[in-house]
Amino acid sequence: MRSLPSLLLWCTLLSCNKADRVDKARSTRPAVATAAPTEPSARPASDYDLDQALPACEVRHRGLSIDLGTDAADWRRSFSAGPFNDMEPVDRMGASFARVQTQNLAYQFWLDEEAHDVVVSARVQGASARWMNVNIDDRRLGVLKLVQDETKVVALPSFHGPISAGRHALRLSFSPRRSPTEPYAEIDWIRIGEPDSLPETYSAPTLRNIVADVVLNGIPRRSIVLRAPGAVRCPVRLGPNAELRFGLGFWGNGEGLAEVRLVRNEEPPLRLLEKRVSGGGGQNWAAATVDLSPFAGQVAAVELRALRSTGGGRVAFGDARLASKSASIEPVPRATTAVLVIAAGLDRKRIPPWGPASGLASLSELARVGVAFSQYRAPSSVPQAVVATMLTGLAPPVHGVEAPMNSLPKAIQTVSEVLKHAGGRTAMITGVPTSFAPFGFGDGWDLYEMLSPVHDFAATQPYTRAAQWLEREFASGFKTRRLVVIHARGAHPPWDLTKKEVERLKPDDYDGQLGARRGAITLGKIRSRKSASQRVLSKDDWQRLGELEQAAMVKQAAGLSEIVETLKRVEAYNDALLIFVGDVGRVDPPELPYEPVGGLDESRLLVPLIAKFPGGQLAGREVATPVSAVDIGVTLARALGVELPRQGSQVDLYQSAVTGEPVVARSQLAMFGEDYALRLGPFRLSGTLGKVPRLCQLDVDPACVSDVFDKQPLAASLSWQMTLQAVAEDRVLADGFGRRIGDRESVVLDPETTAALTVWGDIQ
Repeated sequence: MRSLPSLLLWCTLLSCNKADRVDKARSTRPAVATAAPTEPSARPASDYDLDQALPACEVRHRGLSIDLGTDAADWRRSFSAGPFNDMEPVDRMGASFARVQTQNLAYQFWLDEEAHDVVVSARVQGASARWMNVNIDDRRLGVLKLVQDETKVVALPSFHGPISAGRHALRLSFSPRRSPTEPYAEIDWIRIGEPDSLPETYSAPTLRNIVADVVLNGIPRRSIVLRAPGAVRCPVRLGPNAELRFGLGFWGNGEGLAEVRLVRNEEPPLRLLEKRVSGGGGQNWAAATVDLSPFAGQVAAVELRALRSTGGGRVAFGDARLASKSASIEPVPRATTAVLVIAAGLDRKRIPPWGPASGLASLSELARVGVAFSQYRAPSSVPQAVVATMLTGLAPPVHGVEAPMNSLPKAIQTVSEVLKHAGGRTAMITGVPTSFAPFGFGDGWDLYEMLSPVHDFAATQPYTRAAQWLEREFASGFKTRRLVVIHARGAHPPWDLTKKEVERLKPDDYDGQLGARRGAITLGKIRSRKSASQRVLSKDDWQRLGELEQAAMVKQAAGLSEIVETLKRVEAYNDALLIFVGDVGRVDPPELPYEPVGGLDESRLLVPLIAKFPGGQLAGREVATPVSAVDIGVTLARALGVELPRQGSQVDLYQSAVTGEPVVARSQLAMFGEDYALRLGPFRLSGTLGKVPRLCQLDVDPACVSDVFDKQPLAASLSWQMTLQAVAEDRVLADGFGRRIGDRESVVLDPETTAALTVWGDIQ
């Protein structure tokens, strides 16, 4: 799970590596008055400080200003996660410049509406390049002459469009006069905006000069300071009960007019506040609060604007932040026993409360006494990657299990190991080959058992063995915390059904390819066929597949019932945390199900999650808060009174169920190698790093047919920024384990696991 309040961590990797320069600039700015701080600066963790978020915001002053002197512009480049080694930050004359080491640059930007007169200007220090050619998309705007070692503002003549609303690319290319190994130029900022009568006098608002420590009447505030006509536009997806809080003042002599707007796609900007402010001695901060709760769930941009400023002063928005009107922290209730049941290959539409309850009494009862998370989403389409995330609380790029033949490194601690170090007892029983010992899951347990589908074990055996372990543990009389993890077959073939049970399934007189015992092998062989026309299942095959899955799940539900009955018998049920979750889902027709290297389709990622909390708290709820497998690991640890090391922006499931989404809504990222699929409310951004992504809006386009990336600037830019933020966070966390993203340990298969994977359909 990813959260924009953790953007500070993103800044650590990206533009905040320039933080020392910004702080230096702040320290040189005069204050209107001087005094010791009189107000506490602490903020609730849930608050979203806009000055911290500036790298993800648009800065505008007579057009769009792109600050190349920091890494804040990197999200506009090539849709790569970087790092970008072709731009080197340098200080020049009190400003941050970017030393250009590449001959071609491109920056993405969006226009709210069609433009007819567009001017491109820049502050440039000449180096080896003689000319800088400027294009928007494939339209040539002109050429700017550069003079070596001369710093000045250069501008092209007004381009008489039209340039349509939507996404565009500003392309710069340099014509060198000498060796291309030397820097081509150094650029402070680029402006794309309206014609200016004296472009040479234009001074762009950069990250260095729009954040300052402003003191009014003895009260200091960290402020966003704007001169008219200037604005900061920060895209967010608002959570419930959100409000904007800030102190409004004027920095310097003169007066100003401030405005707060909400910008949404395909709607006129909505004015939320307008207020006059005056500067000079003795002026106070005016407290301001703007209610944003009516816009909960919407992707929008909060825009702070200076409509007027006189006397050389600036409108100051002090300590501007988004906060919740009802923020609270509710820790997950402590558990004496935690049971995590991971079921393979589930179709959520067949599991209560999302599907029929027939034959699945234990799952129906679990939904009645627990919490169903309707927006749970797996972080990968690789089952072993998802299991590793549940056990570590880390995203796949961090723990290193990203592909089917990756093994969990020994350096990555699981919740089992942390609990054992704290004196707890742990067990894992798996009937799924992808979590067998060669994949790195065998270490750190008091009991670890693998039940291969090659042998004649009932599919419910993992439940039975887990129940027996619990019986022995509680019979010992030893009082401690216990964790048991079950990885069961779920709906995945081979299906544990007798010949007579299969004969009763529909369609009648079925003569197709799918059988119970060899179902996975058969599907694997169909997947391996060369011709796409042969890699299909008939209508009867799909019907029989659904019947086989449903019959298998009835038995799996009986296994879950055995766990519940055991916990009740040993009087541990009330204080137990019981989580039932799928690893990855099976796709819908016409794609073949149970692909071991499947794509990042929503049908693979949206799987069931139900949690019964200790004491039966929150029983019977269904919540739509976005959660992920990292939150499961955190929940297990916190419920058992331990903490996983080096956590990112995760929260536990109980907190999510109690408080709902934070003030700025979380995103959900799934990755497989360089491919990604990010979910932000109804929006889904998908693609491959380094290529232009696709964006679709699932609430109006469930099949994700229409690409609206160019037409939905707020959702597109915010989704891409959150993808970059997640990648940056993963890098920081991986560094903490002494790993680099992309470092992976390969599985060494033994004959037993190879045979199990063959029966499982993963090896042909």
